[in-house]
Amino acid sequence: MTSSVPDRILVNGRITTLADSSVVPGEVSALAIRNGVITSVGSDDEIRSLADGTTEVVDLGDRRVIPGLIDSHVHFMRAGLTWNDELRWEDVRRLSTALETIEEAAQRLPKGTWIRIIGGWDPKQFRDSGRGPTKEELDRVAPDHPVYVQMQYAYVQLNTLGMKTMGITEELVASLAEQGEFERDENGELNGRGAGRFLMTWFYKQLPAPTFDEQVASTAALSREFARVGLTGCVDGGGYNTGPDVYGPIYEAWRRGELATRVRLYHHSSAPGLEEEELAGYARFLEPHFGDDMMRVSGIGEVILYHSHDGVTRLGDTSPEAMDMHERLLLPFAAKGWTVQIHAQQTLYIDRLLDVWERIDKVHPISGLRWTIVHGMGITRDHISRLKALGAGVMVQSLLRLDGEEAIAAWGADRIAESPVMRALIEAGVPIALGSDAMRAASYNPFTSLEWFLTGLTVSGTPTLSEENLLTREEALRGYTVGSAWSTFEDGSRGRLVPGYRADLAVLSKDYMTVPVDEVHTITSELTLLDGRTVWTSGTVG
Repeated sequence: MTSSVPDRILVNGRITTLADSSVVPGEVSALAIRNGVITSVGSDDEIRSLADGTTEVVDLGDRRVIPGLIDSHVHFMRAGLTWNDELRWEDVRRLSTALETIEEAAQRLPKGTWIRIIGGWDPKQFRDSGRGPTKEELDRVAPDHPVYVQMQYAYVQLNTLGMKTMGITEELVASLAEQGEFERDENGELNGRGAGRFLMTWFYKQLPAPTFDEQVASTAALSREFARVGLTGCVDGGGYNTGPDVYGPIYEAWRRGELATRVRLYHHSSAPGLEEEELAGYARFLEPHFGDDMMRVSGIGEVILYHSHDGVTRLGDTSPEAMDMHERLLLPFAAKGWTVQIHAQQTLYIDRLLDVWERIDKVHPISGLRWTIVHGMGITRDHISRLKALGAGVMVQSLLRLDGEEAIAAWGADRIAESPVMRALIEAGVPIALGSDAMRAASYNPFTSLEWFLTGLTVSGTPTLSEENLLTREEALRGYTVGSAWSTFEDGSRGRLVPGYRADLAVLSKDYMTVPVDEVHTITSELTLLDGRTVWTSGTVG
């Protein structure tokens, strides 16, 4: 007879279960784990009575425990390729401090080594300047290193050696005129800054790639960093510069057992003009849900057709021809039971995507496939019944934390206050999965995102979402756990701390449920468990 004695018990805590059943309380002080699964939750005395001399006892010291967080839309795979070679500015609040990080890197790295900062920050977070660095400032702190500073998808700033190393000449600038704009100083000279989304792709491809083994180690390191901030899972949205040829390192880290967080992959084509060829290959040769509980291919997206890819200030192609191509590309995936996620910001694009989905649904029903709109700022109340009928969900990110002022300038404050209509979606029962859209467009720290869903404030303090559309702490936590698990058909095994669910959890440094709301972003994990095993510890819990 199989023993039911737990391998590990956690006691003396404040454990948020997110249970939906009245049988299991919403908060308990202890839980038991066996073979990676939660077997019991309850009081300290109840759980201690299940243990014997072989059971490991973890005293939580009255700390808050939550289900492991799952970022529903993040570009983990791409960021993992170069994580160990990057500096991160997500939590830097002064330009002078940001420049110091470059100066310190220049002192420890061999001359000629690239210093890279690839997104995740915004000039508005720098309280001493409100702007990003100049070529001259980068030259001052790193004269012997090429420096690459990318601000989201807006611009890249190089120093003089960076320009020279990349071969930025007048002739090259002229040849790239259709990709974006290279800026000039008051004397008409190139100042090292280039702007435009497609130019970002060109810039990125000029950077030297780490070796394969370095990329594997870098991917594993990023997974451990995710565990440090309480993430036990993420849904990877593909991303620019990520085609079929760049997934080797994450597959190898998975094969070696070096991932510390569960990864769910979505695939899309690598560049404009390749959509039909590459998506047809995915549809023909891949099967949905290939992989295991650590890494799995979950679906297709977020980009289906590059020239339809929109933004808050950028309209995509929603012509009948473009939408017919969407339908042709997506029909084979519906036929094979694939999940699909599609980036869509503008209301018109969302309207026409739903038209396409409804036509596909008549041929190959998609109501059970959990298709999702990613971002969805343009979703209105008129879309809700259509989403419900298709069994579709919405993946919402905290993008307005950095871009709220630009969005308000483009759409107006009244419209941004309902971008999207969060309260109406929740009340209608449309599944909502929360996330960040890191690593270039936002901070990967889930508590930074959670704070925005609670306050709606930009990094500069500007309100965005209306009071009605702000979430409660429990609603936001559900969106970052159960909601994200829903998108990959795992809401019956992940996202709650109840018997029968995986023992994926985070023991927090501060109580998310009671800490002042403007301190939520400072929370980290003291102990992160995946299947009941430790994947991160600060050493303070035991």
